[in-house]
Parts: sequence; structure tokens; C-alpha cells
Amino acid sequence: MWVKKILNLWAGVFTRLEGAELEPWPWHSHYLTEYCAKNPLLLLAKQLEGRVLDIGAGSGHGARYLKKEKTEYLPTDLPSGRDAADKNITTRPEKIKLYCSSYALPFLDESIGGVLLLSVLEHLQSPQIELKEAYRVLLPGGKMLVSAPFSFPIHGFPFDFMRWTMEGLKIEMQNTGFENICECEIGNAFASIVLNINLLLKYHMKCNRNRFLKGVMSLAAPFLLVSQFILNFAAIVLGPLDQSKALPLGIVILGRKQQTNPIKF
Repeated sequence: MWVKKILNLWAGVFTRLEGAELEPWPWHSHYLTEYCAKNPLLLLAKQLEGRVLDIGAGSGHGARYLKKEKTEYLPTDLPSGRDAADKNITTRPEKIKLYCSSYALPFLDESIGGVLLLSVLEHLQSPQIELKEAYRVLLPGGKMLVSAPFSFPIHGFPFDFMRWTMEGLKIEMQNTGFENICECEIGNAFASIVLNINLLLKYHMKCNRNRFLKGVMSLAAPFLLVSQFILNFAAIVLGPLDQSKALPLGIVILGRKQQTNPIKF
């Protein structure tokens, strides 16, 4: 028992050195997710205006992508969402303003200027219901920014249900009524491979029932930080070589609600 406690304390030291998941240092296991997603999200989120509803906001990560001078940020989530006080997740949390289901948003029709839906759809059993709700509350011409993982391990188990290709998610949004106005991939094959290696070593190997292997992985914590730094750097350097768009980390789409046609007399 005392050996287990010592190993947990040892691993905990390096967890703190690794830093927060949403503000990752270059040696963090999730560094490539933030590195690859930051510019696409900043570029597309600046098109959102007015009251912006962040559905499934968690710790309020979406706020950092918005132009504060032209938006009002409204983060919502379930009470069971991410713990914003967990410093292993973020050091810059935003307080949730409203707890509600994404299937029944407590807003009037056509009352919201923009919607953020960042890495949420994969956790919904019925994503079309949520998309219809987002469409309902948006003003005509209002925009929704959606991101979804593609080459990313199962997370939030058991509430992780599906993955989309770019074309698949575009169809989902078009079937709801959205006009897709911009799209881009997050990352590339090198980033996807390295991120999955990092997460395999950091999390999934520790889930092994073999106590000896779990102990070895705990002792190897400082070496994992070094290997993560080297692998992350290699993925960034090699990334431009992959132009295939075949294995992105994720995808981002900016959609717009159709303008209603005025009634002619």
C-alpha cells in the first residue's frame, strides 16, 4: 500500500509540472490539440457577434476565441460538466451562467447572435436534436462555430458516441438548415499520430490491470514529459509535409442560419 502511495505522489509531481490541459506547455500530452486548433478557431470565431451561446462550455474555454468588444459570452453546460476549479484542466476558467440541456435550450426563438459548439457533438446520443435547438435560437443570419474530433481517442467514457469526416459533419449541418460558409481541418497526420502516442502512454497504459506495468509507467513520468516534448516538436516540424487532409486531429465548420425571406405584399 505504501509503495502505491509513493508512486502516486511521484506521478503527481510531474502532473503538476506538465501544467493545465487547456493552456499546455510544449511538453504537455495535449499540446498539439491546442497548437493546431488555436488559429482556426480564432480566425472563424471572430465572425461571431452579439450574444454568443457556448453550449457544453465546460470551463469556458470558448471565451478566449471571441472578440470581447462585439460579443457577450453566455456559457452553458450540465451540472455534471467539467469542474472549472480543476487546475489540471485550466487556469483561466469562466463561470457557467446557466445550467441546461443542449436538447432544450431555455432561450426564445431567434434571440441569440452566435453559437459555439466546441468538441461537444461527439458526446451527444442525438446530435441532430442539439443542432436543431441551436438553429432555433439563432437570429436569421446568425452563425454557429462547430468543432469535432476525428483522430482522437475515446474520452469522457461512456459518453463518447461518434466521429465525423468533414463531409459528414457538413451534411449534418445542412440537414438542419445551416449554410456552411467556411471549413478547415485541425492538425494533420503527424499531429494525430503523436497525440495518440502521447495519450496512449500517459493514460491508457496506466489503465492496464498489470500492477507491475502501472508501477513502471508511474516511475517513468519524468521521461514521458521529455518524450512528449520531443514528439510534439517533431510533429510540428514534419506537419507541413502532410498535405493529404486524410488524418486530421479534428474538423471545424462555420455555419450560418438562412436569412428569412421578407413577405411581399
